[in-house]
Amino acid sequence: MKKLIDEILDEVFPTDITEIINQQEHLGMRLSGGIDSAFLCFLLMTKFPNKKIIPITMYNKIRPAAVDSVNRVKEVLKILNPDSILMEPEIGYFDTSGFEPTQEQRDNFIATGEKYNPKDIFQNRWFNELLDKYEGKLNMFISGETLNPPLDVQAELCHIRGEFPPDRNIKASRIFTSWNYNEFTRYEFRPFRNTNKKELASWVKQLGLMKTLFPITETCEMETIHYDMYSKRFNIKYKHPGIEPCRRCWPCREKWWAYGYYDFMTEEEEGTLVKGKNQNAGDYGQ
Repeated sequence: MKKLIDEILDEVFPTDITEIINQQEHLGMRLSGGIDSAFLCFLLMTKFPNKKIIPITMYNKIRPAAVDSVNRVKEVLKILNPDSILMEPEIGYFDTSGFEPTQEQRDNFIATGEKYNPKDIFQNRWFNELLDKYEGKLNMFISGETLNPPLDVQAELCHIRGEFPPDRNIKASRIFTSWNYNEFTRYEFRPFRNTNKKELASWVKQLGLMKTLFPITETCEMETIHYDMYSKRFNIKYKHPGIEPCRRCWPCREKWWAYGYYDFMTEEEEGTLVKGKNQNAGDYGQ
């Protein structure tokens, strides 16, 4: 196991980027409560046990139960890496109530990559505010953003709500970027940008994290107010809207494709998948 984790750490944290990370006083880890960011935080804590890691968490006000998921992830991470330094989180709240993107915004995003969601607008402003707050001592932000599944797989998975985010369709060589903000330098490190969820799932399984970390992660992003619509559309009975996975938003479908489970080890119900036709997770991308 030691050999495996060392090989993974060497692949995720190249020597040149490790040198820059070692120069930082704090590391800002974007911790959403999903398996990608939780796994990356686990690796970060393993690789840099003496660094002060600050979880950067954002919550949508209309999915309030996400707070509980992130707290559970933090507690498990502390158990898995008891000698690491996981600080109190920096928490921000955004609100997507009533947000409906225009076609112009969608087209502009595809053409230029400029994001329009209230979450993204809030995030960019808030991260700059954190640079000011820490006076340049927290300027490394690390994200578990992954590559999309192959295009043919997306066609099967995204029958419900358009496409996967198009900015994640293409392999990106720029996993590490930096730019100036006021008198500070802001760094962004996205080591999984060239790796899709199924590839990460192989590591998660080999390291035994399917029994410890994976079961308490939450990937679903469906706002609570939309569960009733999805229940009627897909003949799914939800017992705890906003807490259980909706199983139909693209983050849910992508997680299912990679792991064969939705959040909290939720399985697919017979007769509720694609237009009444049920398939197994393994049918995709094989």
